[in-house]
Amino acid sequence: MIKQIEISNYIYILIMLLAFGCGTVVGQDFINGDFEDRIAKDIVAVEFWADWNSANQFADLGKLKECEKYRLDIMVKADIQAEYNITGIPTIIIFDNGVEKERFLPNIMFQLEADKKTVQHSVDTIKLNKFQ
Repeated sequence: MIKQIEISNYIYILIMLLAFGCGTVVGQDFINGDFEDRIAKDIVAVEFWADWNSANQFADLGKLKECEKYRLDIMVKADIQAEYNITGIPTIIIFDNGVEKERFLPNIMFQLEADKKTVQHSVDTIKLNKFQ
């Protein structure tokens, strides 16, 4: 009987971690190195981000479809921040085979102006244009 309680506790904890603890990280990776290689593959959405502004991160990044999704910490990769002229965070750039196609900027409160529907529409448009 005691072992059943212990196992059920572990299962409960695992379910809670999966349901609540990993929600903002599922579906995207952080870019630590090979930035150019990562954005060179088909359609890629990159959120330029910093830990100090995590409250305003684009929570729907992992929910975007038909693209790869990454976060890049500008505090770690200042050279890439400068190269892509990131002046506010969060900024989302949609790349197609390494070429910037669309950029979504934050407002003065460091909150992204675009919502999931707007960003997804951009990804969908890029995808559809490949078939024309």
